[in-house]
Amino acid sequence: MPYQIDTRLKGANPSLQIRDSSSGSVRLAWEYPRQAASEGEDEELLALKREEAIHELFRRLFLLTTEQYLKGEAGDGEGTRM
Repeated sequence: MPYQIDTRLKGANPSLQIRDSSSGSVRLAWEYPRQAASEGEDEELLALKREEAIHELFRRLFLLTTEQYLKGEAGDGEGTRM
């Protein structure tokens, strides 16, 4: 099943949506939870957490794309779009 990957940054929060290319239905929707600094937690720590979330998102995208290539689904005109 070929799929389409859409990623965005909403402010500083990454989001991910994976769609089935043939039907257009959303198979996965993920957004990093928005967080405001609470007492005792500074903005630098929140910025670090956001950066880690972005790295995790791209790691997952890499693994999904690699899986698609290994299955032979990429390169047929309906492959991954980032």
